[in-house]
Amino acid sequence: MLLTLHTDSVASMLRPARKGADPKLALADLPAYARQTLDMFGLNITTDLLAGATPSSLERLRERADKERCSCLLLIEPEPLELGHESDKVGGAGVERIRRVIKAASILGCNAIAVSVKSDDTEDFLDFTVDRFRQIVDTADKLDMNVLISPRVGLTEKPERVTELIKKIGGFRVGTFPDFKVAVDSGDPEAYLRKLVPYAPVICATTVELTEPELAEDEPPKPRKKKVEEEEPEEIEPESLDEESDEDLEEDDGPRGLEGLLSAVLGADDLDVDDEPAPPTHSPYDLLPLVSTIAAVGFDGTVAVRYTGKGDPSRGADLSRWALEHAIGVATAKK
Repeated sequence: MLLTLHTDSVASMLRPARKGADPKLALADLPAYARQTLDMFGLNITTDLLAGATPSSLERLRERADKERCSCLLLIEPEPLELGHESDKVGGAGVERIRRVIKAASILGCNAIAVSVKSDDTEDFLDFTVDRFRQIVDTADKLDMNVLISPRVGLTEKPERVTELIKKIGGFRVGTFPDFKVAVDSGDPEAYLRKLVPYAPVICATTVELTEPELAEDEPPKPRKKKVEEEEPEEIEPESLDEESDEDLEEDDGPRGLEGLLSAVLGADDLDVDDEPAPPTHSPYDLLPLVSTIAAVGFDGTVAVRYTGKGDPSRGADLSRWALEHAIGVATAKK
């Protein structure tokens, strides 16, 4: 599994604190920040951050992302669209909006977009939604883009309804973008994920609150660094990611204190996860059972780290990555 950054994690850094001020982090600098500071290997960008963007500015962002080997992978439309509305005008507006999102995603170099549907759960609304998605897929096919459904309350609240919708749309362009928090809120996260993950190239790992482990004063909390092997989804260019990891390892002059020791241990074939330092603890739900479930059904795609808690967003995203890396290590070791 490949850990990538969801821009919701650092949204407050990307938006000006007040009118007329510059944001703490420019969108163009996000790829470098995600790769060098947060040690993540891709971006999942929400469309609200692209307001006013032009094709040339999107191309520049793509170039920056490719240069940093932190590609734009997924473009997310955060506002649910009324694709199931009986009005052709309302439903058609949703279709046109998604078509624009697809075109922007193509310029950014993404291989997928994610959308959510605002609709009650009735058979009529299901049929309307299917028709609108088929129109969307026509555009997605032409640009080699996948369309992922983000489940939400209403028509796509139940996983069975989502899979029914996908089957009725047909083809291979439509999948799912399940979220850990939504899975937990369903009441049976394991069953929820088992039904949706087989259709998911990307999973959203929403985190809320993390508590750092207690270490000695001379051992500051440091998320472990994990070598990326051939774990990328087919849509991503694995050679660029693998080259980065190999370069990182080649430039390592050897163990330097705790960090060097951990790097050496983590690169060994006989890794014992029980010997690793304790990871941050997450609340209000445990991440390990969720990661174990997706690993058990064979998920090997990208995981979008989406920190939504309070405090320093950069630290929250970093701790989230650390906790998820540990959970992935434990879950895959048990397979």
